[in-house]
Amino acid sequence: MQQHSGQHLITAVADHLFKLKTTSWELGRFRSAIELDTPSMTAEQVAAIEQSVNEKIRDRLPVNVQELSLDDPEVEDGVSPCWPGWF
Repeated sequence: MQQHSGQHLITAVADHLFKLKTTSWELGRFRSAIELDTPSMTAEQVAAIEQSVNEKIRDRLPVNVQELSLDDPEVEDGVSPCWPGWF
């Protein structure tokens, strides 16, 4: 759950700061990866995302787990309220 929550947090911050959407992600046993819809990122962008993510973690904001049924419109539309109200 920790890595999965981290993926959502990084995705939300990248979208909020730079309008970068997540195109794929992999949570592996030894390595995890998040692919964003950009051909490249600057070191400054990576640092900004890292700083914002770390601030959110230090703020100890609650994580709410929501289970949806397969016929839920949010599943159908691919809509996920990633960290609503945090920005």
